[in-house]
Amino acid sequence: MKFFYCLLLTQSFLLAEPSNEAVEPDIKGSEAIELISGNTLDGWTAPSERWSIADGVITGDTKGEKLSTPEWLYTQQKFSDFIFTAEVRLSGGSSANSGIYFRAKPFTFEWRKTGASYKAPSGYEYDAALDEKHNGSLGDWYARPSLRIFPDPEIMKANFKKEDWNRMTIRAQGNRLEYWLNGAKIMDYVDQDPKRSHEGLIGLQIHDRIVMKVELRNTSILHLGKSE
Repeated sequence: MKFFYCLLLTQSFLLAEPSNEAVEPDIKGSEAIELISGNTLDGWTAPSERWSIADGVITGDTKGEKLSTPEWLYTQQKFSDFIFTAEVRLSGGSSANSGIYFRAKPFTFEWRKTGASYKAPSGYEYDAALDEKHNGSLGDWYARPSLRIFPDPEIMKANFKKEDWNRMTIRAQGNRLEYWLNGAKIMDYVDQDPKRSHEGLIGLQIHDRIVMKVELRNTSILHLGKSE
């Protein structure tokens, strides 16, 4: 498996007005969609009672158990080109690991090491982990495991707040994928793979084989016009 650090792109793009592409985009206006509304999981598909909502915060909690297979909470709506932002908090120990999945399409994944078979998402992940190795990385682990792009570790150290709320923002437009963490740009990647995902669900993960909790709040998305 090949790993790469992400270098921020310096390509020029023809824009109507000059802009600083390192600046985290705002999601404003009547066209923005709030993905958490009230204290219900309406608009989401929860796989088990490990997922709940209270005071505008969605929680996924293993409740002291180590799951044999991971779980995902998904939106019921599919998205293609968009700007997405949310605040995420992880707890439960140094191994706590989750991620924002996007353009996700569940399929039957077979884990060769154990023989386990379960539904998992193809599509992209913005990894969220208390383990510094994978935190902030971009991947498509279940469908294209060779794709794993890492952010600059110094930028991550300077901006990630352990066991606290972290704002994670994604701009997915065509094959260009950009990530921000608490306002700092950490990823700018162009996926040239013809097998890349173009459209799918937004998902949040409870990882298997660890005890953990993940919380999600202040979650908005803005559709963008298609660019490919």
